Amino acid sequence: MALAGLGLILLLVIALFIGVFSAFSSSSLILPGTASLSEEVLAHTETIEKYAEKYEIEDYVAILQAIMMQESGGKGIDPMQASESGFNEKYPRVPNGITDPEYSIEVGVKTFADCIKQAKVKDPTDTEGIYLALQGYNYGNGYISWAITNFGGYSKANAQLFSDMQKQKLGTSGYGDPDYVDHVMRYVGLGFGNIRGEPNFENMKAWGMNNYYSQFGLYGQCTWFAWGRFYELYGYSPGFTGDGTQCVDQLVAAHPDKFVKSKTPKAGAVFSGVGHNHVGIVIAWDGTNITIQEGNLDGRTNTFQEAKTDWQTKTYTLTQLNRIYKGVVFANPK
Repeated sequence: MALAGLGLILLLVIALFIGVFSAFSSSSLILPGTASLSEEVLAHTETIEKYAEKYEIEDYVAILQAIMMQESGGKGIDPMQASESGFNEKYPRVPNGITDPEYSIEVGVKTFADCIKQAKVKDPTDTEGIYLALQGYNYGNGYISWAITNFGGYSKANAQLFSDMQKQKLGTSGYGDPDYVDHVMRYVGLGFGNIRGEPNFENMKAWGMNNYYSQFGLYGQCTWFAWGRFYELYGYSPGFTGDGTQCVDQLVAAHPDKFVKSKTPKAGAVFSGVGHNHVGIVIAWDGTNITIQEGNLDGRTNTFQEAKTDWQTKTYTLTQLNRIYKGVVFANPK
């Protein structure tokens, strides 16, 4: 067997191992909303919205802004860096071939709309599908079909593998950005398309056996619900494994660079009851009223099917919430 072929097989085996391992890992680097959009990107928002509506992806404007931010910071004559896209029919398909910012945006939006279609993204809560579409925007949608066929979807490991394979095939020192998803998602607000929505119980990375509490059949418990909802919002494990009163302390201990303990909330925080064994997620805070999502309304462990309905979204004043749970503390995103 040729050494080159053997090398590719070894890379594939390694990537498969890493992909399986990472499914159980709590250290994904994807952390939405940790960086801000530039004024230049914001100035293009109206044009982005125009073409997002034209190509029927108006729910993904925040993602498109983040793509532009990563590609160019909103500067230059090809702000979406879309010149090499197959949808560019007016300018040379070479880097910076497009010399019209609005046309760049149209081509970039149309390209991402096609990536969403190829990745079979269900809706803005389908983070796994969005990640696949994003990496496809960077690599070209040939990556999307390859990742689905060989791995069932996106992973950081197979993004790196694809880059390595293309470098070897083309004889180049680099190919795309294997960390493109992380780089784009840092510009996307917390819980894009999801924080004020309902849990997506089809996301089995959040609610299935990756969920620490699912491993013990604790479906419907407040800890199971908070773990899964946190994963949906942030894309990684909260790191808590105890009862509701312990979750805030365990989350801060697991992610001290990302969360801080506080007596007042922020959107995206986890709260623990001080005198009552309970945990939930803060989805909104206006300085007086706090809107939370919480599970285990019936006070018992459920089947998975029952657990899908055993939760609620409810608004209280902070004083009311403290009274109900005999004091609350929060793990706030920094």
